[in-house]
Amino acid sequence: MYSISIKRIALLCSLIFIFSSTIQAQVRVKTSINSLWKFNKQEESPSKTNINTNNWEIVNLPHTWNNEDVLDDGNRGYYRGKGWYYKKLEVEFKTSTKNYFLHFEGANQHTKIFVNGSQAGEHKGGYSAFTIDITPYLLKDQSNELLIMVDNAHDKNIPPLSADFTFFGGIYRDVFLIETSKTHFNLLDYGSKGIFVSTPKVSSDKANIQIKGSIRSASKNLKTHSVHYTIYDSKGTTVAQGNTQITSGKKDELSIFLIDKIEIKNPALWSPDTPDLYTLDISIHKKEEVLDREYINFGIRTFSFDANTGFYLNEKPLKLIGANRHQDFPGKGNALSDDTHRSDLRLIKEMGGNFIRLAHYPQDPAILEEADRIGLMVWEETPLVNEVTLSKEHDQTSEIMLKEMIRQHYNHPSVIMWGYMNEIYWAHRFIDKDIVDQHTKATVNLAKKLEAIARKEDPTRYTAMALHKYPLYEGSKIDEIPQIVGWNLYHGWYYDTFDDFGKFLDEQHKKHPNRIHFVSEFGAGSDPRFHSLHPERFDFTIEGHKRMMESYYQQIMERPYISGATVWNLIDFSSERRIDPNPHVNNKGLVSANRKPKDVYFFFKAALSKKPYLKIAETNWTDRSDLQTKKLPVQVYSNLEKIELFQNGKSLGLQKVINHSATWEVMFQEGKNVFEAINPLEKYPKDILTINYKGIPEKISNKDNVDISINSGSNHSFYDPIGKNTWLVDKKYESGSWGYLDGEPLYVAKKIGTKEDILTLKEDIGLYQTMRRNTAGYQFDLKDGWYEVELLFVEHYPKSRRFVDGVESPKHKGGTSVFDVIVNNSTVLKNLDMLKTYGYNYPIRKKVIIRSTKNKGIRVHLKSKQGSTFISAIRIRSL
Repeated sequence: MYSISIKRIALLCSLIFIFSSTIQAQVRVKTSINSLWKFNKQEESPSKTNINTNNWEIVNLPHTWNNEDVLDDGNRGYYRGKGWYYKKLEVEFKTSTKNYFLHFEGANQHTKIFVNGSQAGEHKGGYSAFTIDITPYLLKDQSNELLIMVDNAHDKNIPPLSADFTFFGGIYRDVFLIETSKTHFNLLDYGSKGIFVSTPKVSSDKANIQIKGSIRSASKNLKTHSVHYTIYDSKGTTVAQGNTQITSGKKDELSIFLIDKIEIKNPALWSPDTPDLYTLDISIHKKEEVLDREYINFGIRTFSFDANTGFYLNEKPLKLIGANRHQDFPGKGNALSDDTHRSDLRLIKEMGGNFIRLAHYPQDPAILEEADRIGLMVWEETPLVNEVTLSKEHDQTSEIMLKEMIRQHYNHPSVIMWGYMNEIYWAHRFIDKDIVDQHTKATVNLAKKLEAIARKEDPTRYTAMALHKYPLYEGSKIDEIPQIVGWNLYHGWYYDTFDDFGKFLDEQHKKHPNRIHFVSEFGAGSDPRFHSLHPERFDFTIEGHKRMMESYYQQIMERPYISGATVWNLIDFSSERRIDPNPHVNNKGLVSANRKPKDVYFFFKAALSKKPYLKIAETNWTDRSDLQTKKLPVQVYSNLEKIELFQNGKSLGLQKVINHSATWEVMFQEGKNVFEAINPLEKYPKDILTINYKGIPEKISNKDNVDISINSGSNHSFYDPIGKNTWLVDKKYESGSWGYLDGEPLYVAKKIGTKEDILTLKEDIGLYQTMRRNTAGYQFDLKDGWYEVELLFVEHYPKSRRFVDGVESPKHKGGTSVFDVIVNNSTVLKNLDMLKTYGYNYPIRKKVIIRSTKNKGIRVHLKSKQGSTFISAIRIRSL
């Protein structure tokens, strides 16, 4: 009985403690108000009172109005203007004893908040949080109306002015209603919590903790008030506690507090392998009464950069490797759930990465919280991209953005770098030459201001700037301002070769031996439908993407002075005006926009994983067609020394793994080919992948059933996942076979064509972005019989001839290329003038049924009447 009584007493005490803690926690009430908003997209302002929302759409937050129009097929541009949000707050407001705030985690990009018809506040900038005190505008014991205006129209004074990503509009992050007492931690401190934790001195034996912040109060005297704190480790054990009196403070003014004599013995140091977090429980007391309370997670660690030997975490060397990340998802725009944000970071962690660059703007709080929890270090930056505006207002907005970012995310141990400009001279090529110098000078002056602000706001972290390959950065000496120079480099994609990447950085290191170098971007576009045995620059093949990543990673790891590198990009992301094979999307992701890994993702997992790993890296090429006589590669990524590969149960031999890769040249069997890669020394790990293969005969003169599709003028095949058909790499005609007769390819990699949008298309745009030009046509040596011939064309009228004085001609007269299309002896298209008849970039497909007789096969003849002939693709199919 005695023991039972003790247990009951202990349980009762526990319940009393929990109940007491709950009551104390409720001195501040923070509630999301994401549900049941009314929304309307319109430029004109609705009435601020007696608002008629009968025809408005009901939406939940997060929300964007651009989740669909940025994906419009064949249409360029998307709505950039005003959107209006309306909501009634059916809450009992006690404004005599409480204060009320609206906290927006993000709205893009100019926001005005109206409460009961009066403007309570506004915010400029689309990527930082902000908090508005709505207390003075609330009506007691009545419904209160919120009207929010959000405008994502271009504003010369709000960065970013231009960028290679979509500027989605809307309240695209969470919104909270916060209730506090009249005396509370300062919520109006640039959208932060008003509390900042730092660790000025850290060793393995002890760590000094400093807490500073500010308090807002309606009281004239805070002498009876104090700030109490308790610090818990990750197991919930109290490791420090205390309090300090507040002696300053006047009505409507801030009281500043500083607690700097806290010591934690034998601290658990935060790192990617051990992301241990501490929790600060901090509260404002008036004698025994708790007026406000907040909880802050923080970490204890040291870090430093060395210009010659790279990065150090907790005094141990560590190469920083990871990826950049944008915040969008197909069909959702940038209005993502916290779970989606968190899962994106786990993609990097599961890959073995330890770093993320948040490009090119501060991102959702869930991102920073997850980085803290799973152990990813962070470069965060403000959205100053491409260019600046020569105005005082632009500079002031830029300065506010920097302060918002630093103060809002100051307490996150994952953040080690603050960035404030990305490729800021990129738009110089579009600026009038007479004012380039003026822009350059203004940009340098702004960079100096931002650098000074960042150093003052947070001297514990490094500052960074991302530069592209452009000599003016050095010429203007803007590269000397930040502590870390990040390089956005694309050797072998936009220019030069892969090997030039390392040479460029070696030259920079030699020229600036005391500079910290970081590779802030490197990458290539890739489309899982594109494959080539001989990839070329800018061809968007999966194989080209793999070769680039393999080369760059090796060069980065060979150079200890490169402190870290982040791939561009983690995901294929929305860039509405891009004209890549997948329209409206930047295709440089390690994973697709739907988060399906590309094969390069597995390369990094093999390179970075600490556990034994192998993966058959052909997941993007599991449906293949090619010449029956040709061997095709099967590549395996691994961190093991040797790998054995089996095809349909038969060993293809053992190979040594070099740079985390081994490749077998395989003669495929018709139909299913089951490959199994194993570790010969252990039963695990292993991987199995099935590849379906359809062999195309090279000699076709005696074949009964023929189906040949050719991606004309291209170095890569194109797989149509809907029709499940492969359009083969172009080849020259040989007797008894098939192919083109003459001419030359036109596509971007050869620098004789331009990557262009193809109107009305989305799925097979890649078939039209390459073509064979100045050709007499194609010959197919086929048996006599009936065949379907399908021909694909699109006008490739050069951009230089479409524009006059920089203005695009609204209508083209045509006549630059006129030709007949003759199949055997039948003219199927006479005087074809694509530009005149269909216009620029409008595709056509022509199908004809032709009979082959007298063993002549099928000849597709393009007969020029004027200018060049051209064809994008051709298919011959037996009937």
